[in-house]
Formats: sequence, structure tokens, C-alpha cells
Amino acid sequence: MHCLTVLYPRPSDPARFKAYYEQTHVPLAKQLPGLISCVFAYPESLGPGAAPFCIFQAWFADAAAMGAALQSGIGAKVAADVPNYSPDGATLFHFAGGD
Repeated sequence: MHCLTVLYPRPSDPARFKAYYEQTHVPLAKQLPGLISCVFAYPESLGPGAAPFCIFQAWFADAAAMGAALQSGIGAKVAADVPNYSPDGATLFHFAGGD
């Protein structure tokens, strides 16, 4: 399994972010080809540092499947949609793990 993780900074309007993200962006992201599962959350910090405002994780069979999804037409639409709810962008990273 391979995980794509996306971290979002705190937006100026959290309610607007949540509404757009949950109603528009996540349903679009769920169309990524090869997506096995995904989850998002609004974490709270356990230490002195700030937690990201929102975290999203998407699981694929392997790194190649993740890369193909990101380079697909839906992947381009997902990437182009980010400024609509997160004008400060997002931090993406990936790793092998899981089952």
C-alpha cells in the first residue's frame, strides 16, 4: 500500500473551507483512479507545535498507482481545485506503508 498525505494550513475562513472541502473537493478526490480508500480530519495538537488545520490521506496499491492517479485528468482537476478553498496551498507527501 502507498499513502498520499495532504496537510492544509489554517484558512482565514474555516467554515468556508470545511463547507467547500467536504461538499466539493473530497467527492472529486474520491474519483481518483486506483484509489483504495481515503480519510480526512481536522486534527488537534498534542504538543507545543500547531497541528495542520486539515489532513487528508489517500491509499493506493503502490507508488506507481498513486503517480498515475495524480497525473490523470481527475488528478489535474483535484490539483486545480485547491485554490478554491485553500488559497495558501497545501503540503503533499507520500510513503509506503500499511498492509
